[in-house]
Amino acid sequence: MTKQLSFAESDGWKRLAKSLLVIALLVSAYGSALPAAENTISAPQLAAVPADQAKVDDSKAPPVIVQKVVEADISLQLQTSGDILPFQGADIYPKIGGEVIKINVSEGSQVSPGDLLAEIDHRILDAQLEQAKAAVSVAKSAVDAQAVLLKTSQSGLISAKAQATAVKAQVTNLTGTRKRYTELFREGAVSEQQLDDVTAQHDAAQAQLVSAESGIRQAEDGIQTNQVNLKMREAQLVQAQANLHVVEVQCENAFVRAPFAGIITSRLLDPGAMANAGQPVFRLEQMNPVKVIGSLVEKDLMLLTSGKTEVAVKAASIDREFKGVVDKVYPAISAKTRTGQFEIILENPEMTLRSGMYASIQLYLQTAKNAVVMPRDALLNHKGQMSVIRVSKTGMAERVAVRVGIIQDTRAQILEGLEPGDLIVGQGAELVKTGSLVKPVLAEDN
Repeated sequence: MTKQLSFAESDGWKRLAKSLLVIALLVSAYGSALPAAENTISAPQLAAVPADQAKVDDSKAPPVIVQKVVEADISLQLQTSGDILPFQGADIYPKIGGEVIKINVSEGSQVSPGDLLAEIDHRILDAQLEQAKAAVSVAKSAVDAQAVLLKTSQSGLISAKAQATAVKAQVTNLTGTRKRYTELFREGAVSEQQLDDVTAQHDAAQAQLVSAESGIRQAEDGIQTNQVNLKMREAQLVQAQANLHVVEVQCENAFVRAPFAGIITSRLLDPGAMANAGQPVFRLEQMNPVKVIGSLVEKDLMLLTSGKTEVAVKAASIDREFKGVVDKVYPAISAKTRTGQFEIILENPEMTLRSGMYASIQLYLQTAKNAVVMPRDALLNHKGQMSVIRVSKTGMAERVAVRVGIIQDTRAQILEGLEPGDLIVGQGAELVKTGSLVKPVLAEDN
């Protein structure tokens, strides 16, 4: 029975066969070429040959696969995973209990702040509202009536004081008249009857003065009483207004509204069901933008910079990358796992990303623009010194020491030793002899 190879297996065999073919070509070529001295040109010999005469016999030079050094951007990267969460999310609870009489949304509905989501039966509250409004109206009337009484008592005080002033002037005048009549009576100038009449007028005026002063005190007492009553009526009005506000809030609580813009991700009740104040009716989530929460070990977390570290996020089920930056690095490190969390904010206008998705996160910690870049697998490590096999324009293989910068997956940044356009040996570089002539074959992916 023939076994059907998977794509990954067949691709692996192809790469293995390709590598074996390269090695076979090199061994075969060197096996036939190296014993004959005329097939190898040493560096001193080549230097002695004029440039226009330094030609290589392609038929005798062994072929090697080479790749071109290029100028490109390269980044120091870290890879981790995380969870996609809503920018903000909330379980929506009714603030009062009762029968659900209307629901305006379902799962997937997009809502704006203040949109009416559901309505709880509020007929009893409506009646209480009318009652509270009537109580406020009665309290206002009582305040107005008491204010009129206060104003009347204040006017009465003014009248009492005016009357007392007039009577006091009359008493003063009659006191003088009685004194003169008393002296005239002693001299016999007036009769006793005349003196008695003046005395009677004086006494009557004095009695009126006492009455007027009593009226002043009564008016002042009336003002004080009315002021106290007015304050009480005003307090009753405030109480009625506060009760009205409470009922108005209760009536408004019968209408369940969206606190922010988002998508209804869950509806838990239907019309006719009984809602309780502690029972959620909806789940509302804002999905544009979204948050991505990732984690890193302590030493790597310290490399992140809020607002600067660039990221690329890819959800497992979506063939697309979302670019952004690290928005926030959480200050706490878990004592158990020795990891910390960071947060990324991503725009999601098409609602492609969904809450709960698994995310693969690529962190670009350091980026070199227009750097000299080569394939990573072409690097050779000889006694701690990094080097490459470069093929010169004359076809000579030469070992070149290089200083490596950022290493990223399959690429490496070269700080010193190479220039864009240089050809370096990729696969089988360790088999190429320095100083030998080779036939460069550009790799298919270059």
